[in-house]
Amino acid sequence: MEEKILQLREEYKQKINRLNDYLWGAGLKDPISRIQQMSFLFFLKMLEEQDIALEKEARLTRRPYKSIFEGENEKYRWSNWVRKSGKELFNFVRDEVFPFMENIGNNKEIIRKMFYGAKFLIPDEVTLKRALDIIDEINFSQLDTDVKGDLYEDLLNQIEAAGELGQFLTPRHIIRYIVAMVNPKIGETVFDPACGSGGFLLGAYEWIKLKNSDPKLVYQYNGFKRGPGDKLSKEQWKFLQQETFFGQDVDPEMVRLTLMNFFLHGLEESDIKRKDTVAGPEDEEDLRRYDVVMTNPPFAGKVDKERIKRSLPVRSRKTQVLFLGYVIDALKLNGRAGIILPEGTLFGTNRDDKEIRRYLLENCQLQAVVSMPAGIFQPYAGVKTSVLIFKKKPTPKLNENEKIWFFNMQGDGSSLSKAKKFGPQYRNDIPKLLELWNNNRAVEKPYSWFTPVKEIIENDYILSANAYNPYIGKEEKEYRDPKEILEEIEEREREAKTLLDNIRRLIK
Repeated sequence: MEEKILQLREEYKQKINRLNDYLWGAGLKDPISRIQQMSFLFFLKMLEEQDIALEKEARLTRRPYKSIFEGENEKYRWSNWVRKSGKELFNFVRDEVFPFMENIGNNKEIIRKMFYGAKFLIPDEVTLKRALDIIDEINFSQLDTDVKGDLYEDLLNQIEAAGELGQFLTPRHIIRYIVAMVNPKIGETVFDPACGSGGFLLGAYEWIKLKNSDPKLVYQYNGFKRGPGDKLSKEQWKFLQQETFFGQDVDPEMVRLTLMNFFLHGLEESDIKRKDTVAGPEDEEDLRRYDVVMTNPPFAGKVDKERIKRSLPVRSRKTQVLFLGYVIDALKLNGRAGIILPEGTLFGTNRDDKEIRRYLLENCQLQAVVSMPAGIFQPYAGVKTSVLIFKKKPTPKLNENEKIWFFNMQGDGSSLSKAKKFGPQYRNDIPKLLELWNNNRAVEKPYSWFTPVKEIIENDYILSANAYNPYIGKEEKEYRDPKEILEEIEEREREAKTLLDNIRRLIK
């Protein structure tokens, strides 16, 4: 059975990759737009498959069910219009099917949210027909939610451009180690105030299922352990699917991707919304507190001081400072958090940088600072970052007797270059990080050490690992592979040549 699922997964992955390549060739160069258009078409087919399954279940259980395609809506069934062609097909999908989905009834709120304000961007009739023919070959009802979710995650991993607000897809292997360190549990609420495509929330979902699975049913997928969550009770499953996950993002297009991602993972009743986390008017939701918060907030954004939410502990034009303050305040007492921050926030000498670090140490027990190398987020950005893991204190107070565990990560199993590559030839300190963390935050040269909070307070609350690393200058220096350096030089020369060619064309 498992072999058949893997075969179906690979078969459909090839079809989706073929569709992705075809739409790129047809002019949809922006990966987010391309993925959204594919997603819209997926849902049009899945909706009919789901409706047929619900009708069949209603007959077997003798429960009433009203089809969303009943009566005059029959014409919106995938099978009733997918055989059309030419202008008739193009106009019907654009002018009738999309508006129908935006106003769909029958308790399909998540579908309405996904299609609200959606733009039909397929360029022409031929491209639409070819795309529909490929999707029509996929029987989504054959696939369980894990497989559908995995296929969609594969698509999301193809996003290769940073957003206008400094957004980019957090690598899934980075998400997984942060989730493992924070360790969300069943019965806890999990929140991401800058959720992007939902990676942290879905990472927590997979983690909770894994921790509540029979070891005999645990399996490997893409090198990581997965579990069905078979030990969860009916009530726990309901809580996991309806009351566990909360996410928000300022970008409506990213929210749309998250809604689609959650729908495919069977989490359509989770609370995902479009909202500006740190600016604009405040509401009751800003007062809500969570057991777990994990996020990778935007680094490049600037916020007008007049728009900053008044309840934030430190007012700053830097989004990362505002988000860190928001995360600290969003935690319940003894709640836990993991946040990715640019290195500058950890050692910056500006008043707001120093004040947010003081506020963090006063209100939270900072358990770990994981210093990651520059290049982790290539090809999106080369900025150096660190991960902070902390726990909300019952009572705010600076405790000079506390100690903070630092881990100096030199590699994540990738090339750390713009031409991102993974493989066993690249240094990977993540297994060592988790080993030492799970061993009561053990100290091991040259990876980890403890620094007293007293020393950090005396040093302007600086939290950069390099400021306290006792092994600097004592370890052997490691050099990059010359072939890797040569590849990077050649790539930059090609980019420079392309730029010069474009300039020559402009001045002719």
